[in-house]
Amino acid sequence: MRCCIEPRGWPEASAFDGAGRSEESSGLSFLQRFAAVSLIATVVLGILFGEIAARIATDYALRRQAHAFAVYVSEFAAPRLVPKDFFLPPPAARPQFEFTLRSLIGKANIVHVTVWNRNGEVIYSDEESQIGKVQPIAGPLQQTLKGALTWRFTPPNSEPGEGYRRMEVFVPVVVEADSRPVAVYHVVSDLADLEPTLIRLTWTMRASVVGGVLLLYLALYTIVRQASRNLEHQQTALRQAFMGIVRSLANAMDLRDMPTGHHSSRVAEHSEAIARDMELDDELVGELQVAALLHDVGKIGIRDEILKKTGALTPEEWEVMRRHTILGYEILAPVPISDGIKLAVRHSHERWDGTGYPDGLAGDEIPVAARVLAVADAYEAIVTDRPYRRAVSPLRALEEIQRSAGTQFDPQVVASFLRIMRRRILRPVRTAHRRTDHRDLVRRIAARTGALFSEPTRNGQNGRTAKPVEPPVETRE
Repeated sequence: MRCCIEPRGWPEASAFDGAGRSEESSGLSFLQRFAAVSLIATVVLGILFGEIAARIATDYALRRQAHAFAVYVSEFAAPRLVPKDFFLPPPAARPQFEFTLRSLIGKANIVHVTVWNRNGEVIYSDEESQIGKVQPIAGPLQQTLKGALTWRFTPPNSEPGEGYRRMEVFVPVVVEADSRPVAVYHVVSDLADLEPTLIRLTWTMRASVVGGVLLLYLALYTIVRQASRNLEHQQTALRQAFMGIVRSLANAMDLRDMPTGHHSSRVAEHSEAIARDMELDDELVGELQVAALLHDVGKIGIRDEILKKTGALTPEEWEVMRRHTILGYEILAPVPISDGIKLAVRHSHERWDGTGYPDGLAGDEIPVAARVLAVADAYEAIVTDRPYRRAVSPLRALEEIQRSAGTQFDPQVVASFLRIMRRRILRPVRTAHRRTDHRDLVRRIAARTGALFSEPTRNGQNGRTAKPVEPPVETRE
């Protein structure tokens, strides 16, 4: 027989901390949550930084382009114009500006040229209708007349084949005799050559920044994943160490109380089977496994002359014996395990009808783990030799468990336990029946189990006329 329980899986993480909630209960592990949140943040930040970088690069390129236009126009016009040309009235200035600037049209993608004097009057334009008009000195014109090179975009021309934006560059005209600009060149250029390059530059910057941020994310994720795995390995080692201590303590208590030992391990096996049959969640199953191994830890504080007494206990001795659940709870109180484990140990001897101990809880007031533990513990106590009585047969023990449904035990827990035991007891008999003629044996077992394996109702009755049963089996659990 095994000296201790080997669970199907380690108890849930919540069985080992006070939070009472495992990572699995939230649906995602810490690493998965970190990966999802950090990936979203990385993509958003990458796009944001990529857009900022692209705009900075584009702005720099356009500034360089505007400066190039300014230098080109100024150098082109300087040898052909003198300062007095900018002070002539529009009709008189037109021939000289027409001769000088008309040839600019079509060069360097220039499509329009206009010249304003410092009063805001158009002294030249390739569009004759604009010559002589006066524009309020504001916006780019005002800034340029203060000496600043200014540029802006205009929407694409609606004419077919001209789908690119245009750049307007305002170039201040400065002469040596005057510290203030005397005029402004307004040059409109088509960006047909430049804009495709700007688009490629923009997307290259965006992709580069996003790619760089994603590479950084992958590097950080690799580090965090390795750290998470190391942490999981450490947690697993701690759980294994904890369960080893729990098993050792449970085995030590079993050997002190019962010569055969292994009582707590068998109680843990029955408790797990009941919990899974009742479809309780994995977190509660894990708590039950630990609580079952520790349910008798309070007997450390019970004297041997009471614990191993062969005769009946006196009322005073019973009071001492009943304190073992409180002692167990107090022993576990400072241990960093879930409260569900501690409460299951404390209330494992409460009764469904409210006459149990230590707190006299009744019905659903009793934690479900304690209700399951009570049935598993009672069954194991009945079928095991004790100093004060001999063990009884499993069938007799099951009859006693069923008889106590609705008074001592939760009827639903009893029904689940009976279903489990029915599979365990009847399956070998049915296998033997297929091989040999054991009809008489089957009839005798069926006669005893007909009422035994019927489902108890909430008040403990199974709806059949019960035959007389033996007196209750004494337990000191």
